Amino acid sequence: MGMFANMAKNNTEINDEVIVSSMNASAAALANAYLIATLTCTTPELRAMYGASLNQVIEGQSAFTALAVNKGWMNPYTNPEQQLADAYQKAKDTVRV
Repeated sequence: MGMFANMAKNNTEINDEVIVSSMNASAAALANAYLIATLTCTTPELRAMYGASLNQVIEGQSAFTALAVNKGWMNPYTNPEQQLADAYQKAKDTVRV
């Protein structure tokens, strides 16, 4: 492994919260890709196929979000300043600089 890979490995803490957060972000990106594909496709059959896949991705992403809220990893009802401070602290905890 290279020097930078070792530095990243030694300075990164992976736990359930980080994994769920990463999967949630990936699901959101996938939903965005399916949405664009659905809106720009030229045939009704493709639109239906992409739309169905989009709905499945949204359901999965909703499950990740619900899990994060239930575990207390996300607090959607706190004020925006506190949410930003929490996100910043989590980022610092995840990657020790």
